[in-house]
Amino acid sequence: IQKDLVKALKDGEISDIIYGTLTRHIVELGNIQAGCDRIAGTPLPYSYSVLLHRAVYCFCFILPFSLEAALGIWTPLIVGLIAYMFLGLDALSAQIEEPFGLQENDLPLDSIVRLIERESLSSLGQPLPPIIEAQDNNLL
Repeated sequence: IQKDLVKALKDGEISDIIYGTLTRHIVELGNIQAGCDRIAGTPLPYSYSVLLHRAVYCFCFILPFSLEAALGIWTPLIVGLIAYMFLGLDALSAQIEEPFGLQENDLPLDSIVRLIERESLSSLGQPLPPIIEAQDNNLL
């Protein structure tokens, strides 16, 4: 992209002010991409993940003993609901660990990129590519 900008500047297609602005935007895009690569390439440490799993299971195991005196016969139901929530949060943490994948719960990157592409092309007066439609209520 930088080579194209230098060529456009030399050919007089853009001014030096526009060149400077676009160069700053390109540098910022590079920084954003580097940040996303760091997020994608830095998994949760294994020991932290194991500790979280064990803490959730120990909590769910000990919880009925601490609530039995207060809840009586309702203890299994309440503990089941609380355990369901904590185990769900544990599973959710594993999903959130990889936001740039292609699973249903990951970010819809193709749709986001297509939206940016359409906005850029419409500002240039170019023909627009089709919008990415949801498949089974999911955008990928």
